[in-house]
Amino acid sequence: MPLVTVLGAKGGVGASLVATNLALALTRYGRTLLVDLHIGNGGDDLLLDLSPERSWADLLPVAGELTARHLELATETHSSGLSLLAGPASTPDTETDKRLIALLQALAGPFEWTVLDSPFSSPLLPSWLIPSDVIALVATADPPALRAAQRRLASFTAEERARVGLVLNQFTRAHPAHPSSVAASLECTLLAVFPADPRSVGFQINFGRPCLLDPQSGFGRSAAAMARTMASKRSSGRAAA
Repeated sequence: MPLVTVLGAKGGVGASLVATNLALALTRYGRTLLVDLHIGNGGDDLLLDLSPERSWADLLPVAGELTARHLELATETHSSGLSLLAGPASTPDTETDKRLIALLQALAGPFEWTVLDSPFSSPLLPSWLIPSDVIALVATADPPALRAAQRRLASFTAEERARVGLVLNQFTRAHPAHPSSVAASLECTLLAVFPADPRSVGFQINFGRPCLLDPQSGFGRSAAAMARTMASKRSSGRAAA
């Protein structure tokens, strides 16, 4: 089961939009689970127009004996077939990080793809990154976001950094540098480029209509291309990043 962590270099760069659309796109290549790791302010349910009654916190006590019934009760299913584990309204307890790792390991069987929408700042973050096959670091191409990305990359271990791929969001042709040059300046592999797409992004933020489902959305096409590349690399036995 490929485990993909989508991580914003800082707040406001659109990591949750990337995560929701990527997860939707990956459903074309197998059963997919999206886990909103934000505690207290998760919004993936709103971005998908879903109304979950439970969160991944409800599964922590049974992480060691997870059953299909547990998953059925805790997840919300999108019309695309994507399963969502929403983020809890508050921190469950001080042992959340250890129990969450056990839960993610338990999810390896039921799903072919798992996408983690991870907060850009959390004391639990290093533990959450441990099992990830791919770390998609999302940044916009402005100096504050790129500096944040540089600092985030510096905080990774060598093992983690080998699995990191840069995702440039809201990129326009007006930018003076090519996306590959931006990635090279960070000494990071370029994983994907998402264009500025205010119309489709606005619809998703305000009405929960994913960009991927809009055939006119450049953002949606980029999500589909990113998923296609990851699926192709998986089938060829290469690391997706």
